[in-house]
Amino acid sequence: MNNKIIRTVVLTALLGGSSLVLAAGGKVTISSPADGATVDSKAPVKVSYEADPGPDGDHLHLYADGKKVDVIHQLKGTAEVPPLAPGKHKICLAVNTTGHVPTGVEGCVNVTSK
Repeated sequence: MNNKIIRTVVLTALLGGSSLVLAAGGKVTISSPADGATVDSKAPVKVSYEADPGPDGDHLHLYADGKKVDVIHQLKGTAEVPPLAPGKHKICLAVNTTGHVPTGVEGCVNVTSK
């Protein structure tokens, strides 16, 4: 019976600890374009962002539909995605380590290009 209680306490502590790690792990906010925005298919898409890379992060990778577009070392600013073909697209900024390994912290917006 005591082992069962100890396991429950340890599991609860681990789960609680992992949520604290996730909360302290950083954040990426894309302020423009807004999620659901319509963008011009003939113009580059300006992405305004701010990032807190967390303890393991070093820089950002910019993606359009899962394809890497740029590597960004500024934690706040603007970046550009080349013109997007008409249709729906997903733009993401992902925090990466110095070794270019994603930390799991990212911000994404969905846009429609017309």
